[in-house]
Amino acid sequence: MEARAPRPLIVTVNMAVELLITNQETGARELVPVATSEVFRQYWMAGCEELNLRRVPLIADGLFERNDIPNLIRELASLAQWFRKTQTPHNAEALSARVSGVIGALERVIKDSKLTID
Repeated sequence: MEARAPRPLIVTVNMAVELLITNQETGARELVPVATSEVFRQYWMAGCEELNLRRVPLIADGLFERNDIPNLIRELASLAQWFRKTQTPHNAEALSARVSGVIGALERVIKDSKLTID
């Protein structure tokens, strides 16, 4: 009897979009959750396309500079408003809460020069 090749192991991975904030003085790090990759693509990017937002999509790759943060915060506020207008109350609340968390983290980075986003 011929041996069967082993079946490939299938693993489902929910990749995440998140910000890593580092205190350059102490080395302390904080991971700020944004969304799963799927939620970011399905909801966040849909809003970005409809509102013509250019900076929010950069969160997924971390490709923004400190001087982009004020404009990024403005775009995030617009996105939260869009969520409240276009999503069910439950989804709008959950999505807006994540946006608020990201805005809060970005505001801390602006106020403290020791903090960076890696």
